[in-house]
Formats: sequence, structure tokens, C-alpha cells
Amino acid sequence: MSSFSSSARLLTDISEIDQYRRILDKDSVKSGEPHWASMGKNTITLFQVLIDQDLTHLVMVLRHYPKYIEAVCEHFRYAYSYSENSADIDAASELLEMGEPYFTRQFVRNVMRKLPRLEVNDRDALQELIERINTNQHTWHPIITMHYRATIKSLINQAALHPLQRIVLEKKIASIREAITYDYEANDRDSNLDIPYMN
Repeated sequence: MSSFSSSARLLTDISEIDQYRRILDKDSVKSGEPHWASMGKNTITLFQVLIDQDLTHLVMVLRHYPKYIEAVCEHFRYAYSYSENSADIDAASELLEMGEPYFTRQFVRNVMRKLPRLEVNDRDALQELIERINTNQHTWHPIITMHYRATIKSLINQAALHPLQRIVLEKKIASIREAITYDYEANDRDSNLDIPYMN
């Protein structure tokens, strides 16, 4: 299955969330404490594992336990691409929706870094993703839609395409309306760091 194909919504299987309840139901968030200091060691470890994966289980847990959203968004500022696991696009979109009240540039950048990458010569993936963006442009978070819109436009310019194929692709990508989104590319105090906050 392509890495750009949507994972099944795990929320439909109640056993998926039950495997985490024994940890999360025993934990309590300590108000006023920063970042991971607000929760127990088992909960910290659980969220580090979930962040390292494709984010589907992470957003499922956060739907059921929204009290952890702020701490997870804060930790994402320091989750520097040390995972080889790409994010599920739908899950990444939902995480951005959940995290909007806690946006920092580094949080958004690191979510975006986990997204599947396109290669200039992978025309099938390019075509597939254009179709997915067209289908999901009103449901995906605008940051993700605009990220892939810009990426695809750049790859179309680089690719060795037949002129007619280029016209078709450019027409499809032009049908995705451009939107102004959060400026996560701007420099900030930790924009150039490249080490995990916690090991």
C-alpha cells in the first residue's frame, strides 16, 4: 500500500484505545507543571513511542484524552526527525487541528517533517497525491494542503514530463485553491536545533 494511502480510522475498534487505558487512567496531569513534568514516567514513554510512529494511534489517544494535547504539542517542538516512520497524512492533519491553540513554529515544522516525501521521478505517487489533495482539500488542515500543493508545483517544474502530461498536472494542481496559512518557516529561537529533547 502506498505511504500516501489513508490508514483506517482506529477509533472504530474500541480495543485499540483500551490497550492504553491502563496507563492513562492511572495518570493525572499536574497543572502548572511544564511539558513532561506534568505527567508520570509511563505516560511520557507512551507518548514518545506514539510520536515516533505514524501518528494514527497518537491522535486516537488524544481524542479520548484531550488533556494531553498541550504537552504533546510542546514535545513536538523537540522531536527532531529522529524517527524513520512517516506520518499518516490524515493523522497529521488531525494533530494540527487539535494543536492549533498551542502552535509554535517548531511544533508545526516537526509535524510537517514527518509527512511522506515525494520524489521527482515518482510520477505515480505524484498523480495519486494530486488526486488525494483534490479530494481532501476541504478536510485536510490547510497547512498540509498548501505544503503539498507547493511541493508538487516544484516537482512538476523539475520533472522530465511530456508537455501534455505537464499541462494536465498543472491544471489539476491549479484547481486546488491557494490559501494563506501559519508561517512555520520563519526563523525562531530553536529553528536550527537538530537534537532530540529527550532520549
